[in-house]
Amino acid sequence: MLLLPVIAVGIGVMFALAGLAAAALVLLIAAIGVTIWLCRSREQRRAEGKSNVGWTIFLVSAYLLSISYLAFFILLLISTFTGESVTVG
Repeated sequence: MLLLPVIAVGIGVMFALAGLAAAALVLLIAAIGVTIWLCRSREQRRAEGKSNVGWTIFLVSAYLLSISYLAFFILLLISTFTGESVTVG
């Protein structure tokens, strides 16, 4: 009976981490889509004189945020299922 709050918090943390991983995956998919769109419309945007600075800043931040969190989540899953500590480097 005393462990029920601890279990509830653990389940809540699990769902929070799964939600963050899902958001990081969606962000990665969106960044890939924007990259493909920018590559396909490169000549048209250049002819119109439009700059890609804003999109570049978005893409760099999106890739850094999504890939770093997904790597952390994958290492966390490996650590959970193997029972061993996983370190990078």
